[in-house]
Amino acid sequence: MIQLDEQQLNELQKDLDAVRDEVLADLGERDARYIRKIVRLHRALEVGGRVMMPFGFIPPVFVAATATLGVAKILENMEIGHNVMHGQYDWMNDPTLNSQTYEWDTVCTSESWRRTHNYEHHT
Repeated sequence: MIQLDEQQLNELQKDLDAVRDEVLADLGERDARYIRKIVRLHRALEVGGRVMMPFGFIPPVFVAATATLGVAKILENMEIGHNVMHGQYDWMNDPTLNSQTYEWDTVCTSESWRRTHNYEHHT
């Protein structure tokens, strides 16, 4: 295992702080538009899939409805929920995209996910 001395650790800290500062300086309206667009797309796909489902006795409609709902769920879990729960959009001060209050349709509560994913998985 590689051991860093105090000077190397200080340099690493400066480098990581510089990366953080660069990323934070770049955050803005473009990021807010992006996540809001993804949320709207997710909702449209979910509603569209559910509207099609009663006509699922028609095979192509069933396939389209299932695929639409599948893509909606993927967006919710991977692009919206995962990033929101990591606090990626807390800077927006939008209560619907806040990591401490966000709830999503998954197998565990948001509180459990934050604990197991953020602290056990990432540490």
